[in-house]
Amino acid sequence: MIEFKNVYKTYSTGTEAVNNANFKIEKGEFAFLVGASGSRKINSY
Repeated sequence: MIEFKNVYKTYSTGTEAVNNANFKIEKGEFAFLVGASGSRKINSY
């Protein structure tokens, strides 16, 4: 199981991309991260 609690992301410009997200991925489940092209779904910080 993978569980995320109270996840947030705010950019230096003040734009809130995610605010207080909570979700759980159970064993055997599939999850996909989707969004518009260029929406920075993956960050390398």
